[in-house]
Amino acid sequence: MNNKQNIKQTSKRHSRKNVLRDFEAHFTLSRLDYTRRVKPGKAAAKVTGLIFAAIVYLAGFGLAFYSRSQGLIDDNFLNKISWIFMIPASVVGLFAFLITSNRREFPIREDIRAHVRDFEGKAGYLWRFEPILSQMQLKKIDIEWLITASREGRLVEMAPEDICATILALHDALQSTSSLASGSIISQIEQNLENPPQAA
Repeated sequence: MNNKQNIKQTSKRHSRKNVLRDFEAHFTLSRLDYTRRVKPGKAAAKVTGLIFAAIVYLAGFGLAFYSRSQGLIDDNFLNKISWIFMIPASVVGLFAFLITSNRREFPIREDIRAHVRDFEGKAGYLWRFEPILSQMQLKKIDIEWLITASREGRLVEMAPEDICATILALHDALQSTSSLASGSIISQIEQNLENPPQAA
């Protein structure tokens, strides 16, 4: 009995390693770390937004201060207008931040989409992990749609950040010994990888 149990446990560990090896062979996880990749760009975009906001505010305040020095407005009006100019400055700063952030993120998102096309291929890949994916609950990510899209070759339509979050969470699940990746579930995934169901 002990020998049978040992053989069974060894077989389960072997299956888990095979599935994990296959998974890691298909993905470049560092390439899918969306949060880490966009972080420098967001920081730079914030600086750009602050610079534009400061320029607009200083230009407006400078004009108001010049008007006061010429006697066109009084101190009370200068105080009021100094607060009023914060509104357009904030709007311009936010607009500059969004444009800069989007421009910096665009090539990263396109690179991730290219990677999705590579690992999905014609037959899809991520759907083969449905036994685990169907149990996962990730905020704002429609796992059911993701599985269907992978089967139908439409996964590239999904937001890159959602795909990345799903893949990284799936990788964590495959590495753990939680119920999400139990022996029977790993066996189902292994079968999907070796003998994927044929399209009707």
